[in-house]
Amino acid sequence: MVIMERQKRAGARFDQLQTLIAQLRHHAPRWADRLSSATTDREFLDVLCKLFDLSSVDRPLREEAQASNDLATRIATFLSSSLHQGPTLKTLAEWLGYSEKYCSELFRSVMGEPFSRYLARLRTDIASDLLLTTDKSIGDIAATVGFSDQFSFSHFFKRATGLSPRAFRMARTRRYATAVTRPRQEPPR
Repeated sequence: MVIMERQKRAGARFDQLQTLIAQLRHHAPRWADRLSSATTDREFLDVLCKLFDLSSVDRPLREEAQASNDLATRIATFLSSSLHQGPTLKTLAEWLGYSEKYCSELFRSVMGEPFSRYLARLRTDIASDLLLTTDKSIGDIAATVGFSDQFSFSHFFKRATGLSPRAFRMARTRRYATAVTRPRQEPPR
């Protein structure tokens, strides 16, 4: 009975080791080869000790993070440059060459939020900026951020900010005008 238990535990350990080597092959193939070619317990332990000095595994992880950052930059650039066309998840998926479902999952993992939330935030940020810094008409701003008509844009903007585009522009302009025309008070001595 005791022997059978030991054999089961040894079998489970062997299975875990095979899983570890398979995962290691994916992330650090040289280490997987070294680990699987160890012939004695001592060699095996030496390889494991060196392996868990994580500085040797750091470079592939940094490269993977860099690739993720590059993809995030490419996606952000694509969306910003095509914002006036009203980009959709479908157009992004076609541009990247992926299915919509995979693109949706990839977008969430790379950008940290769902596509629709990111696009709404991007549109709101750019529209707010344009309302405050330009004299463009609300219809022109609507077209710039990808809306086909001013009414849809106004409805979207009010839901996002709590103010209509016109009220947003007026409120900010009033605050600026008040700050500029308010007499400066001397600090108390």
